[in-house]
This record gives sequence, C-alpha cells and structure tokens, in this order.
Amino acid sequence: MNTAEAFLADIEKSIANGEKQQQERKGMMVYLDKNTPILVQYSSEDDFNQAKSVSSRKGQQSCLRNVLDNGGRKQ
Repeated sequence: MNTAEAFLADIEKSIANGEKQQQERKGMMVYLDKNTPILVQYSSEDDFNQAKSVSSRKGQQSCLRNVLDNGGRKQ
C-alpha cells in the first residue's frame, strides 16, 4: 500500500469513527438583537437545562432579571 492509499484509508476510517461517536445535541436560538439570531448548541444535557431554566419567562418576569438575580441558584 502506498502513501496515498494509506492516507485515503485513514480518512475513511476517521469518517466512520466520527459517525459512530456523534451524539445528539440540544440547542436554542439566542437573539443578539432584533435581527441577529444565533444558534447555541450545548454539549451536555445539564448545560442545556440550566440555560433553559434561566431563559424561561414566568408571567411578567423578565429573562434578564433571571440572569441578573443569578437564575435562582443558591450560592
């Protein structure tokens, strides 16, 4: 096997390995301003749940107030 064949075989092996290791990620849209949305992906379920709890609104309560008040977490 020459160098080019070994290189291509290694690439195919890496692609197959990467497809097996993919895990489902959760994300949410975050708006920087009125017209600029970005998609934020979280690598763990705990990080996503924390962000979701901080950004959720309850009645007239502001999302910003949740962040400034430490999101209801105790220190």
